Amino acid sequence: MTDMIRWREAAKKTDTLSLRTFTCTTRRKGKYDPPFHEDEVQRYFRQHAITAANRSRDQGRGGRLMIAEDSQGIAAAYTHQRLDPSRFPDRLASALTVAGPREVVRELCFLAVATHHRGKGGALANEAITEALYDIIDSEPEAERIHVLGQVDYHNTASMQLLERFNFEQLTKGVPPPRGDQRLGWWRHIIDPPR
Repeated sequence: MTDMIRWREAAKKTDTLSLRTFTCTTRRKGKYDPPFHEDEVQRYFRQHAITAANRSRDQGRGGRLMIAEDSQGIAAAYTHQRLDPSRFPDRLASALTVAGPREVVRELCFLAVATHHRGKGGALANEAITEALYDIIDSEPEAERIHVLGQVDYHNTASMQLLERFNFEQLTKGVPPPRGDQRLGWWRHIIDPPR
Protein backbone atom coordinates (compact mmCIF):
# COMPACT_ATOMS: atom_id res chain seq x y z
CA MET A 1 0.00 0.00 0.00
CA THR A 2 1.09 3.54 -0.69
CA ASP A 3 1.88 5.64 2.41
CA MET A 4 -0.60 8.24 3.62
CA ILE A 5 -3.32 7.55 1.05
CA ARG A 6 -6.96 7.60 2.15
CA TRP A 7 -9.72 6.28 -0.15
CA ARG A 8 -13.31 7.53 0.07
CA GLU A 9 -16.36 8.11 -2.11
CA ALA A 10 -16.41 11.54 -3.73
CA ALA A 11 -19.20 13.94 -2.76
CA LYS A 12 -20.54 16.75 -4.92
CA LYS A 13 -20.53 19.34 -2.14
CA THR A 14 -16.99 18.74 -0.94
CA ASP A 15 -15.08 17.44 -3.96
CA THR A 16 -16.26 19.32 -7.05
CA LEU A 17 -13.63 22.05 -6.71
CA SER A 18 -10.74 19.71 -5.93
CA LEU A 19 -11.63 17.49 -8.91
CA ARG A 20 -11.52 20.55 -11.20
CA THR A 21 -7.81 20.82 -10.47
CA PHE A 22 -7.01 17.09 -10.49
CA THR A 23 -3.96 16.67 -12.72
CA CYS A 24 -3.22 13.27 -14.17
CA THR A 25 -1.42 14.33 -17.36
CA THR A 26 1.03 16.97 -18.55
CA ARG A 27 2.70 18.04 -21.74
CA ARG A 28 5.53 15.81 -22.87
CA LYS A 29 8.97 17.17 -23.55
CA GLY A 30 9.03 18.75 -27.02
CA LYS A 31 5.23 18.44 -27.40
CA TYR A 32 2.54 21.10 -27.19
CA ASP A 33 -0.19 18.98 -25.68
CA PRO A 34 -0.49 15.92 -23.46
CA PRO A 35 -1.43 12.62 -25.13
CA PHE A 36 -5.07 12.72 -26.25
CA HIS A 37 -6.16 9.68 -24.24
CA GLU A 38 -4.67 11.11 -21.03
CA ASP A 39 -6.18 14.55 -21.64
CA GLU A 40 -9.59 12.95 -22.23
CA VAL A 41 -9.43 11.14 -18.86
CA GLN A 42 -8.33 14.29 -17.05
CA ARG A 43 -11.20 16.30 -18.61
CA TYR A 44 -13.64 13.58 -17.55
CA PHE A 45 -12.60 13.74 -13.91
CA ARG A 46 -12.50 17.54 -13.91
CA GLN A 47 -15.81 18.14 -15.68
CA HIS A 48 -18.08 15.08 -15.60
CA ALA A 49 -17.13 12.43 -13.02
CA ILE A 50 -19.32 13.51 -10.11
CA THR A 51 -22.37 14.20 -12.28
CA ALA A 52 -21.95 10.93 -14.22
CA ALA A 53 -21.56 8.85 -11.04
CA ASN A 54 -24.59 10.48 -9.42
CA ARG A 55 -26.70 10.00 -12.57
CA SER A 56 -25.66 6.33 -12.80
CA ARG A 57 -26.59 5.80 -9.15
CA ASP A 58 -29.95 7.59 -9.62
CA GLN A 59 -30.71 5.38 -12.64
CA GLY A 60 -30.11 2.20 -10.63
CA ARG A 61 -26.73 1.30 -12.14
CA GLY A 62 -24.82 1.79 -8.89
CA GLY A 63 -22.34 4.38 -10.14
CA ARG A 64 -19.45 5.15 -7.79
CA LEU A 65 -16.67 7.68 -7.91
CA MET A 66 -13.87 6.99 -5.46
CA ILE A 67 -10.91 9.24 -4.77
CA ALA A 68 -7.65 8.78 -2.92
CA GLU A 69 -6.23 11.74 -1.08
CA ASP A 70 -2.76 12.54 0.14
CA SER A 71 -1.13 15.69 1.51
CA GLN A 72 -1.14 17.25 -1.98
CA GLY A 73 -4.83 16.67 -2.72
CA ILE A 74 -6.37 14.03 -4.97
CA ALA A 75 -3.79 11.34 -5.65
CA ALA A 76 -5.95 8.95 -7.70
CA ALA A 77 -9.54 8.36 -8.72
CA TYR A 78 -11.71 5.73 -10.35
CA THR A 79 -15.33 5.29 -11.29
CA HIS A 80 -17.44 2.22 -12.07
CA GLN A 81 -21.05 1.29 -12.79
CA ARG A 82 -23.24 -1.68 -13.71
CA LEU A 83 -23.77 -2.35 -17.43
CA ASP A 84 -26.73 -3.93 -19.20
CA PRO A 85 -25.40 -6.77 -21.42
CA SER A 86 -28.34 -6.35 -23.82
CA ARG A 87 -27.00 -2.91 -24.77
CA PHE A 88 -23.42 -3.93 -25.63
CA PRO A 89 -22.06 -2.93 -29.03
CA ASP A 90 -21.91 -5.83 -31.51
CA ARG A 91 -18.12 -6.12 -31.38
CA LEU A 92 -18.27 -6.64 -27.61
CA ALA A 93 -21.43 -8.78 -27.45
CA SER A 94 -19.84 -11.40 -29.70
CA ALA A 95 -16.85 -11.68 -27.33
CA LEU A 96 -18.79 -11.71 -24.06
CA THR A 97 -21.37 -14.16 -22.79
CA VAL A 98 -23.17 -13.65 -19.51
CA ALA A 99 -25.14 -16.65 -18.27
CA GLY A 100 -27.75 -16.34 -15.59
CA PRO A 101 -29.31 -13.62 -13.51
CA ARG A 102 -26.63 -13.73 -10.80
CA GLU A 103 -23.86 -12.85 -13.25
CA VAL A 104 -23.40 -9.13 -13.53
CA VAL A 105 -21.28 -6.83 -15.64
CA ARG A 106 -19.66 -3.71 -14.25
CA GLU A 107 -17.59 -1.23 -16.18
CA LEU A 108 -14.46 0.21 -14.64
CA CYS A 109 -15.14 3.44 -16.50
CA PHE A 110 -12.10 5.58 -15.68
CA LEU A 111 -9.03 5.25 -13.48
CA ALA A 112 -6.29 7.85 -13.12
CA VAL A 113 -3.27 8.60 -10.96
CA ALA A 114 -2.10 12.15 -10.24
CA THR A 115 1.08 13.26 -11.97
CA HIS A 116 2.92 13.64 -8.66
CA HIS A 117 2.65 9.85 -8.23
CA ARG A 118 3.78 8.91 -11.72
CA GLY A 119 7.23 7.53 -12.42
CA LYS A 120 7.28 5.56 -9.16
CA GLY A 121 6.91 2.05 -10.54
CA GLY A 122 3.11 2.05 -10.71
CA ALA A 123 2.57 1.50 -6.97
CA LEU A 124 -0.45 3.81 -6.74
CA ALA A 125 -1.92 2.51 -10.02
CA ASN A 126 -1.67 -1.03 -8.61
CA GLU A 127 -3.32 0.12 -5.38
CA ALA A 128 -6.06 1.95 -7.31
CA ILE A 129 -7.03 -1.06 -9.41
CA THR A 130 -6.95 -3.32 -6.34
CA GLU A 131 -9.23 -0.89 -4.49
CA ALA A 132 -11.52 -0.68 -7.54
CA LEU A 133 -11.88 -4.46 -7.82
CA TYR A 134 -12.71 -4.85 -4.11
CA ASP A 135 -15.15 -1.93 -4.35
CA ILE A 136 -16.82 -3.61 -7.33
CA ILE A 137 -17.21 -6.83 -5.32
CA ASP A 138 -18.74 -4.84 -2.45
CA SER A 139 -21.13 -3.16 -4.92
CA GLU A 140 -22.56 -6.52 -6.04
CA PRO A 141 -23.15 -8.56 -2.84
CA GLU A 142 -25.65 -10.93 -4.52
CA ALA A 143 -23.55 -11.71 -7.60
CA GLU A 144 -22.12 -15.17 -8.14
CA ARG A 145 -19.87 -13.90 -10.93
CA ILE A 146 -18.83 -10.38 -11.89
CA HIS A 147 -17.48 -9.45 -15.31
CA VAL A 148 -15.41 -6.29 -14.93
CA LEU A 149 -14.99 -4.49 -18.24
CA GLY A 150 -12.80 -1.56 -19.18
CA GLN A 151 -11.81 0.24 -22.34
CA VAL A 152 -8.26 1.29 -23.17
CA ASP A 153 -6.96 3.50 -25.96
CA TYR A 154 -4.63 1.65 -28.34
CA HIS A 155 -1.85 4.17 -27.50
CA ASN A 156 -2.12 3.62 -23.75
CA THR A 157 0.45 0.90 -23.17
CA ALA A 158 0.82 1.69 -19.46
CA SER A 159 -2.88 0.98 -18.81
CA MET A 160 -2.79 -2.18 -20.90
CA GLN A 161 0.21 -3.42 -18.91
CA LEU A 162 -1.60 -2.58 -15.66
CA LEU A 163 -4.65 -4.60 -16.72
CA GLU A 164 -2.44 -7.52 -17.78
CA ARG A 165 -0.78 -7.50 -14.34
CA PHE A 166 -4.25 -7.94 -12.82
CA ASN A 167 -5.25 -10.77 -15.18
CA PHE A 168 -7.57 -8.83 -17.45
CA GLU A 169 -7.90 -10.31 -20.92
CA GLN A 170 -8.25 -8.25 -24.06
CA LEU A 171 -11.60 -8.97 -25.74
CA THR A 172 -11.32 -6.49 -28.62
CA LYS A 173 -8.48 -4.33 -29.89
CA GLY A 174 -8.58 -0.65 -30.62
CA VAL A 175 -8.13 -0.08 -34.35
CA PRO A 176 -6.67 3.26 -35.37
CA PRO A 177 -7.69 5.15 -38.51
CA PRO A 178 -7.55 4.75 -41.45
CA ARG A 179 -8.28 0.99 -41.03
CA GLY A 180 -10.78 1.49 -38.25
CA ASP A 181 -12.61 4.06 -36.23
CA GLN A 182 -12.57 2.48 -32.78
CA ARG A 183 -9.47 3.53 -30.86
CA LEU A 184 -10.64 1.85 -27.63
CA GLY A 185 -10.27 -1.86 -27.00
CA TRP A 186 -12.35 -3.76 -24.44
CA TRP A 187 -10.73 -5.72 -21.58
CA ARG A 188 -12.33 -8.11 -19.06
CA HIS A 189 -11.57 -9.53 -15.65
CA ILE A 190 -13.87 -12.18 -14.15
CA ILE A 191 -14.42 -12.30 -10.40
CA ASP A 192 -16.07 -15.19 -8.58
CA PRO A 193 -16.66 -13.58 -5.17
CA PRO A 194 -15.99 -15.79 -2.15
CA ARG A 195 -19.07 -17.12 -0.40
